[in-house]
Amino acid sequence: MAGSGETAEDRIVSAAIPVIRSLCLGKWLNLEYEDRVSEALLFFVMMLRSMPLTTWHFFKDYWDRVSEYMDRLNRKTPSLRFGHFSLDAPVPGTDGRANGYGILHSHLSDFSRLAVAEFISSLADNEKLIVSLQMSGYSKQETSRVLNLSVYRLEKVLGDIRFHYMDWSSEQ
Repeated sequence: MAGSGETAEDRIVSAAIPVIRSLCLGKWLNLEYEDRVSEALLFFVMMLRSMPLTTWHFFKDYWDRVSEYMDRLNRKTPSLRFGHFSLDAPVPGTDGRANGYGILHSHLSDFSRLAVAEFISSLADNEKLIVSLQMSGYSKQETSRVLNLSVYRLEKVLGDIRFHYMDWSSEQ
């Protein structure tokens, strides 16, 4: 039985939430899951209020239109997989104890550390290792010896990293 003050729209939305959650699984992966569900649910409510329900194909119309809308949002959003910084992600160097939200809410926020962490996360694995060794105080000779690279090759990779940083920082 409906609770006091609960409308038909409330009951429809409550019934649709599990369906919308499952529709958002594995799709539009540039957006975080909670954002996908929220956007799809908001779109559902807007359609519910504006579309006739008597056509008997409301959900097909909803799916067609929400797919277009979510595809557009997904294309606008930087990819989480390729270097986009997520506030939910653990901050490197904190052993998973801190994420972006924790740093933003602390009185000691240092956005330069976040920017460095975001840039490093956008590098290839071998570049991350080189940067890590260099930041730990290894000389070029020590780094090249540890990684079994020639100093010439190491300097070429460091040049590539500098170029990648200039490209990355111009997008910020």
